[in-house]
Amino acid sequence: MTSRPTVLLCDDSRALRMLAARQLDDCGFHVVGEAGNGLEAVSQYQALKPDVVLMDLVMPECDGKQALGRILAQDPDARVVILSSLGAQSDIEECLKLGAKSYLQKPIDPEVMDRVLHEAVA
Repeated sequence: MTSRPTVLLCDDSRALRMLAARQLDDCGFHVVGEAGNGLEAVSQYQALKPDVVLMDLVMPECDGKQALGRILAQDPDARVVILSSLGAQSDIEECLKLGAKSYLQKPIDPEVMDRVLHEAVA
């Protein structure tokens, strides 16, 4: 049996994290940690070393773009997929230039999430 890829789920919405965790499980991923802001995301990334990070752009204390930069500074091979609402195209483009692997639009389409995250860990 092969082990399932691990995910760190970062979003300030607990409801979205719960929904996304179920979708990730259905897609064959194992959620090893959750973070409600970018500072928690950076700290949990260091501790858990997940295969991929699903990171919301808009969070308190430290946003997704700042957290992405900090994670990539520690681990240039980190695989981060940005999660954003409509209208954040310039932020998404900036994150992709910084080193994010891809992005997902909210609300999350489970089939798109499955494809994007499997591509990120491939």
